[in-house]
Amino acid sequence: MFIGSSMFVKFPKCLELASKFWFIWIPLICLTYFKKPGFANTDLDFLLSIDVRSIESSGVSRWFENKYPQITKWAENFDRDLDQEDEIFNAMGLREDDFIHSTVVMNGVDLLADSNNSNQLSFSDLFLSINIIADKPMDLPRFLAWLKKQLRDEFKTGSPQKLIIGEVLTEKSLKFILPISKFNQSGEQSESQLFLDMNLSVDITLDGNRTIIHALVSRSTDHIVGSFDINEKRIPMLNNLQDDRQISFYFKLPDSLREKIIDNDNISDPLFHAFVGLHEIALGVSFRDDSISLKLFIECSDEVSANGLNALYQGSLGMAQLALAQEPKARAALIALRNLNSELSENRLQLSMDLNSSVIAEIVSASISALSPMPPLEITKIGARKLEGSPVPNLFLPMLSGEDFDLVQQKGKVVVLVFWATWSGPSIRSLPLLLEATSEFNSSELKLVSVNQDASRKELLEFIDQYNLHELSIALDGNSSAFETFDVKGLPHTVVIDQTGIVHDVAVGFSPFQGTDLKKMLTQLIK
Repeated sequence: MFIGSSMFVKFPKCLELASKFWFIWIPLICLTYFKKPGFANTDLDFLLSIDVRSIESSGVSRWFENKYPQITKWAENFDRDLDQEDEIFNAMGLREDDFIHSTVVMNGVDLLADSNNSNQLSFSDLFLSINIIADKPMDLPRFLAWLKKQLRDEFKTGSPQKLIIGEVLTEKSLKFILPISKFNQSGEQSESQLFLDMNLSVDITLDGNRTIIHALVSRSTDHIVGSFDINEKRIPMLNNLQDDRQISFYFKLPDSLREKIIDNDNISDPLFHAFVGLHEIALGVSFRDDSISLKLFIECSDEVSANGLNALYQGSLGMAQLALAQEPKARAALIALRNLNSELSENRLQLSMDLNSSVIAEIVSASISALSPMPPLEITKIGARKLEGSPVPNLFLPMLSGEDFDLVQQKGKVVVLVFWATWSGPSIRSLPLLLEATSEFNSSELKLVSVNQDASRKELLEFIDQYNLHELSIALDGNSSAFETFDVKGLPHTVVIDQTGIVHDVAVGFSPFQGTDLKKMLTQLIK
């Protein structure tokens, strides 16, 4: 699940990484939390809704992919590298980008802050819900088996039968209950106690080619019946946002927190005084045919607070623009701020930003320029720089294909050696770029060989299939002799050797522009 290669990076991936707590919370990436069926009639404190597929198919997303294919490919490789660690997605039989929509809601923040003392904290009144839809069917038996194994490995003294209650598995659905209170049981007593006195009831349904996941957190041991519909129109402030938005965000500040700030006589910062008057915040983001639109509403408790907040915003904006104007590398942020408009109406401050394709192109250009020197993007050189300009050391290694690679026999060709490992994310992102950069040259002129030391033949064959790198030539450095000879201290480690056997260039590290830079270098060497 990602907000397209249309963005510089796939920010829902950040949400996922932030969700990777202790393993028992991993399923909460895909589960929904509620107080009880009556929860639908109560006010919400927090909402975040992302329509991923709609963003990816928007005109501005497709424009970005076509205009910046290099950044798009780098983002995809980066995402693919992180995907290899997503054990929960593997257990589901799904990939991250199979998830097309998610809605997160939370309620009870004010009750939580108001009802708990400093020594005892109970989450009985706090409810976080995440609804997620995937456009592929989930492997229900495989996921249940994985979950049981996780419980068995983590809780040596318990059993999955005690930690998973009333499981019902059919061809089209999976229902079970996790008694969260049992996960928190401990023989140790402490003055500070955390109470998780609730049950998590999970309902996963296969609807055609879709997977719909719901859950319920309450003290009840009843299964969820049916789905839970969260209508954003229940939050009046969201109705003021643009109708075509794909991202909706809402947050209501707890009254108890505001009161605690007011009671704190030590707070003299005007920022905190402005914060005291805040009541609700709503944000909408729309990815359109040729632009991205953002609207932010900040509603205060009264007009005085709104005026104070507006004054603070206007003063801070002017200072920020002045500071950014003095820093060449901050030009992208300055462009964005100059497109930010504000409007004050009674007790509500509205901020809006419309970025058309030309403004987005200007921001991207400024961002890339900030990575000076650009182009090309300099790849960090380590101690191996000393090899540049020297005759290449001897290298004789067995190949994964069963042949032998003798570097001495390659004179007359340009040789590119890349030292890498299957556990190295930068290495994995680098290999496709190097393959593409060398693909247009004749095999009689150029030889690309990747040198691996960490994996067995079986693991390498599985790796090639997983990442579709069947054209990659792999040399096996089982005793690390080649790594030591070429002073490899960082991965990927790329060595370019000219036709006479002289080391022309050594680069250590990954760059999204690595393929472009290498192709330019090879074009100059092979004339």
